[in-house]
Amino acid sequence: MDASAQKVFEAGDTIFREGEVGDRMYILLNGAVELRVKLDKGEAVIKVVDTPNDFFGEMALLDDRPRSATAIAEKRSIVLLVDGPTFESMILQNGKFALKIIKVLAERIRRSNDAVSELIETIPKERIARGMVDYAVKFGEKIHDGSYKVGIEQMLRWINQHLGMPIDELQEAVLRFIKGERIVYAATSAKTREHVLLSPDFIKENDRRSDQASRGA
Repeated sequence: MDASAQKVFEAGDTIFREGEVGDRMYILLNGAVELRVKLDKGEAVIKVVDTPNDFFGEMALLDDRPRSATAIAEKRSIVLLVDGPTFESMILQNGKFALKIIKVLAERIRRSNDAVSELIETIPKERIARGMVDYAVKFGEKIHDGSYKVGIEQMLRWINQHLGMPIDELQEAVLRFIKGERIVYAATSAKTREHVLLSPDFIKENDRRSDQASRGA
């Protein structure tokens, strides 16, 4: 496919939206893309595509149904656009590519089922704690003792967008964590109370990546 089929998306750009009619898939050349689904009061990130030559958006070509997720560039990303006829030709003429499509789809079904189960089964407090850790590891400031310093308001907005939980419920949960000494206000925020510290123990206990590693996911 020629270079004209490449497209660059800057961080925060929307590549496609959930519910739209899709006529192409995308192969990631460089960067990272979040796939998000709508919830009642926000969005949840179901996958981050960050491996070169991984692909996304192929379901719109396979079942002719509207997009099942929204794709957002997490950082500057370069993708290769593949339309329906090209996709079909790649499937028919390249057995290795067809096998990869099958394996990826099977893996995504399994992971999607796991994600849905987690959303249904995990109690709100645990979901919020995991969201806090996700945000801290991704955007927080790691300090000398292994704790992460994060801005409370920014963290709550991010969790609201990604988990679909109302802000007031998130605020109450953070206060409960502070009262229970699970997290503490940062020394610089003793008066303003704008930042909190997530301890290494809190991070370890609620890091979903540790859970996935222990399950071999």
